[in-house]
Amino acid sequence: MADIDRRQSSPIPENMVTKYRDEADGTHALVVALGAGDENIGEVDIAAGGTVSVIDPWTITLQSDVTLADSDKVFTVPAGYLWQVLWAWVELTTTATVGDRQLEVDFRSASDVIGQVRPNAVQAASLLRNYMIGPAIANQAAFYDTDHLQTPLPPTVFLPAGYSVRVFDNNAVDAAGDNMIVHMMVAQKAV
Repeated sequence: MADIDRRQSSPIPENMVTKYRDEADGTHALVVALGAGDENIGEVDIAAGGTVSVIDPWTITLQSDVTLADSDKVFTVPAGYLWQVLWAWVELTTTATVGDRQLEVDFRSASDVIGQVRPNAVQAASLLRNYMIGPAIANQAAFYDTDHLQTPLPPTVFLPAGYSVRVFDNNAVDAAGDNMIVHMMVAQKAV
């Protein structure tokens, strides 16, 4: 592949042009990349008038666990992928077993907790409470509208393959009886 005269790369910013390629059919293409490395996120076919097709390596996917009678959920990043955790929604319905539940979200390597988020309020027995955990959300100290609590999440939670997110009652008051439903949105990229 030959280097391209960057003055001819408009309207693509100079810092995005990485290489120029002659195709077997006689056409030419610019390969553009955002960020470091040789990652190809789009190509421009000069012979066809400079149309751009962008290949977005990130997809948005919803990870859910709606199994009842379980207040300890683990979501593991599959082999060959990288996750960015975008937000989580947790519905926790507690049994009549006495004791305060403390919701916790752990970010884990294969063997260690590497980060943690805990809402500022506990949940007593025989209640339904909803938790919204995400970036740019206020850190509320009490439930509002009787059943809703918001908790901030760092905006750059990236987890490689084999790492996991655990959502659970860290007091384990009635882990096999409480009903916890978790929906977590992640951006996922094959690596």
